[in-house]
Amino acid sequence: MLAPLACAAQESQQVHVSHIIDGDTFVTSKGDHIRLLGINTPEKASPRRKAEPFSSEATADLSRLIADKDVKLVFDTHKHDRYRRLLAHVYLSDGTWVNRQLVADGVAHVYTFPDNRSHIAELLSTEQIARDSGKGLWSLPRWQTRTADDTFKKSEIGRFYIVRGTVKSTATVRDTTYLNFGDDWRTDFTAEILPDAQPMFAAAGIDPLAYQGKRVEVRGIIKPVNGIMISVSHPEQIQILESPPATQ
Repeated sequence: MLAPLACAAQESQQVHVSHIIDGDTFVTSKGDHIRLLGINTPEKASPRRKAEPFSSEATADLSRLIADKDVKLVFDTHKHDRYRRLLAHVYLSDGTWVNRQLVADGVAHVYTFPDNRSHIAELLSTEQIARDSGKGLWSLPRWQTRTADDTFKKSEIGRFYIVRGTVKSTATVRDTTYLNFGDDWRTDFTAEILPDAQPMFAAAGIDPLAYQGKRVEVRGIIKPVNGIMISVSHPEQIQILESPPATQ
């Protein structure tokens, strides 16, 4: 188990865990549904789909860590998702950060949103160790890093992937910045940095146009726009594999 990590000075709440729903969701003794922030685990079986590999391992790991225990919830900027679940980083009494532990165990991947961005760097660092060692879900072909020149199957559209490649050109059109990974943006892989994300990149000292020529990893949901595209809503979706671009 990872060493304890001190909680930042954010709003928090003590709860008792009643039962586990899946690898990233549980219910408190008061009936509140809690969704672990910053991560995602493979989906359980439902009437419309089969269980994803490592879904049972993720559920078992979360149960091992927190079942029938008192835990501390630490909230970020937004406390609820659209399903009215509480969004939280979860800590054991010894300080163990449960969200990060699941990533370290290889049963969860980092999955972040622009309105809840605390602790992303620590989660990504932990995930990289699990990826490098091929731990858990990272041992599966489904979770291997894709390249920008890969061909994606129709069944892969709408799913989360990490795509690696060199940005061949950049352009800003009507407040959206496009990172083009091929010679023809109409057919090749592209990442779009959305208008609402531009202030976050500026605050981080990143000029999106300066990604040109950089080798990067882009993480997110792939969609069939022109070729294949990932929409980027916050800077942490792009990891630079060389020296970072800087604001001019």
